[in-house]
Amino acid sequence: MPKYLIESHCHLIGATAVSENLGDKIKTLADKVAFRSRYPELYKQRIELPPIDISDALIADMDKHGVNYAIVQQDYGRGDNDMVAAAVAKRPDRFFGLIKIHRYTDSINGMPEREAMPKLRLRAVEDIRRGVEDLGLIGVSEFFARVFTREVNPDDILEDFRPIFDALNEYRIPILIQTAWTQFPHSLWYGNPIWVDELAGAYPNVPIVLTKMGRGFESLFDSALLVAMRNANVYFDIVDTIPTHLRRAIDTIGSDRILFGSDWCCMTRWVREPADCYQRHLNLLDQAGVTDEEREDIAWRTAAKVYRLKL
Repeated sequence: MPKYLIESHCHLIGATAVSENLGDKIKTLADKVAFRSRYPELYKQRIELPPIDISDALIADMDKHGVNYAIVQQDYGRGDNDMVAAAVAKRPDRFFGLIKIHRYTDSINGMPEREAMPKLRLRAVEDIRRGVEDLGLIGVSEFFARVFTREVNPDDILEDFRPIFDALNEYRIPILIQTAWTQFPHSLWYGNPIWVDELAGAYPNVPIVLTKMGRGFESLFDSALLVAMRNANVYFDIVDTIPTHLRRAIDTIGSDRILFGSDWCCMTRWVREPADCYQRHLNLLDQAGVTDEEREDIAWRTAAKVYRLKL
């Protein structure tokens, strides 16, 4: 057993009353992915109803699987950074918090017009500054890239993201960038992380976590690995990856650049076949044949380094 186990990727804020009763609808990861199309009315309510606190449910699952600490972030429902900070304040012995910058539209299905994006980028900078200086949050959560850019040329994407990354560079805090798919509309093109290479190269002091490292898709994993090979400030978490990809990532960039995470959230918490989300990711370490030293890195040392945690 490693010294600690740190959950580096979970969504605490954004649950609603609807998400508290999904055990008959979500048993597998595929059920979660298909939820929006199978149950459109429930999906809409799950996004739009007022958020509720599910800290106790997360703590219970953490305790069940020996997870010592969790780095919590906003889900894609309603909520704000004050709620994240409040959750951390409620359990400062277990939780650290991330800043959300992605929910700047009225509807999860709508994305802002190009003309609105400069103001949204400045709003993100303000949220980063407030999150660090006033709320004590330690990084930026995953977000919708299309809130801030509609460019497809990596050089142009870099220019759109400069205000945000200038702020990250000032505070030396990490940011999570999605790879592969989400269950939400509009984000698929940016799930190929090859465009992140320009950001990583321009801001070598900003830790970038390419979360999910391609979610098991060969082409997306290859892109993620290529970016990580070229940039020492790029990290992976193990969410929804597969054993062969995890083993290859360890052998290529090292276990000291890989973080444990499960994507626990108000919906994933209901997945139980073939195993629940924590057990599935703990099994992944065994299936990838990690050594004891590699396990220590992935379980806690990398997260402690990236987020500058004092444990």
